[in-house]
Amino acid sequence: MPERIFFHVRNNVVAYLALFVALGGSSYAAVRLAPGSVRTRALATGAVTHKKLAANSVTAANVANHSLNGADFKAGVLGASGSSGAKGQRGVRGPAGPTGPAGPAGGAYIGARASSAGAVGAPHGSSTNVPLTGGSWTQAPGELDLIAGSVTLKTPSACTGSFGNSLVVSVDGTATTFGVAPQTPPSTSVTVPLVVGTLTEPGASTQHHVTASLANSCTKAGEDFTVNQVKLDVLKFN
Repeated sequence: MPERIFFHVRNNVVAYLALFVALGGSSYAAVRLAPGSVRTRALATGAVTHKKLAANSVTAANVANHSLNGADFKAGVLGASGSSGAKGQRGVRGPAGPTGPAGPAGGAYIGARASSAGAVGAPHGSSTNVPLTGGSWTQAPGELDLIAGSVTLKTPSACTGSFGNSLVVSVDGTATTFGVAPQTPPSTSVTVPLVVGTLTEPGASTQHHVTASLANSCTKAGEDFTVNQVKLDVLKFN
């Protein structure tokens, strides 16, 4: 067999040289070896080695893409495919991570309450402070706070030369909301709602304190209000 290959190459040396010049010394690309020039027995006995193939004659890409494939071998030469391996065991689930910190309460909720205790007389021509309990709270960053509530008071028997009597609610000394103090029906206890006040979102935690006072602009003696109760709620929105 080696002699046959040697004579075949010798007798065709001019043709092989022309082929290598044309291809610039690269592999023979899609050109196939002449039928019968390389046989299975020659491959098996080492007549065609990897070293010979690597020396600018046949590259691995040529073999994979253009030369030898399953159809080039006779039946029975290629072995049967092996069986599939056993399925691997499923991994064990890792332990649960630690519980994160609790987030702020969602939606709206009452964050603070303030109320008065006992009746407070509010004479004409003056502004009278109405003491409150529970009037301090902290507003969180990015939190919208609303102030709502009501005032229960007794109207005077008459009110001369005046209008706009009201209970004024202040936060940190600044008037924030109010409730109108009606003049009628006279000498009657009434409950009126406050206009909802707004505290916009601060950039940092802010401490607040709320106060209330009754402004009575009636001009004559005896034209006095009595504040029986003030109730305030601070509504927080995150």
